[in-house]
Amino acid sequence: MTDWITLHVTSPEMTGPSVVDVQKRLIALGFSLGPADGSYGPVTEAAVEKFQAARNLVVDGILGPATYAALLGNSTATQIVPGNTPSVPGGRALVLARQFLGVTESPPNSNETEFGAWYGVNGVAWCNIFVSYCFALGADVILCDGYKGPGARPGKGCAYVPTTEDWLRATGQWVGRGDPLPGDIAVYDWDGRGAEHIGIVEEFLGDGQFSAIEGNTSASSNSNGGAVMRRTRKLSQVDGFGRVA
Repeated sequence: MTDWITLHVTSPEMTGPSVVDVQKRLIALGFSLGPADGSYGPVTEAAVEKFQAARNLVVDGILGPATYAALLGNSTATQIVPGNTPSVPGGRALVLARQFLGVTESPPNSNETEFGAWYGVNGVAWCNIFVSYCFALGADVILCDGYKGPGARPGKGCAYVPTTEDWLRATGQWVGRGDPLPGDIAVYDWDGRGAEHIGIVEEFLGDGQFSAIEGNTSASSNSNGGAVMRRTRKLSQVDGFGRVA
């Protein structure tokens, strides 16, 4: 693979020489998946998960940089920092969130996005819609599924941050304000008046800081900036973190 692309199960399935390359490497290492047909479907995903488990990688079935480096025999790249392994759903949602960095509202200042169109409620504040989108399509997890609360939409997720926090707490997926893991849901409270913004943790940076990927943010507006961006945040800015199991 000279041009890097993260491989994962999609509909339609991802195909091409990169998939064939991965399949042949897995087969050569003894991870059976049948013929190398060049289609990244559930059978290939299952083989990737077995390989990841065997190499002490995050088991998510996604062929990302660390997994591919392990396939190439780069043992350094396969090492996981203890305590820094995301939950499987969180890791998958994070992979998808990264793909939308730089996406903005169209037209500007309209709150209209592809995420709102998918959600079925467009032209409204969309930070929680973006997180719902990433977990639904990236991890097959519906935030607030079956939960009764403002902004919860069956089969989609939630558009209202306080409801998402309440759901995380009610379902035992709230981990508080400790050091976050990648893929955790960060719930922000800027002024002590309650949850008002949300994002997906990318990395704990130490010294009370972490990076997150967020929707509807910008350098000039934390909670209504109109773009998907990577932001550096402080632990003191969050109400806490949720870790979807």
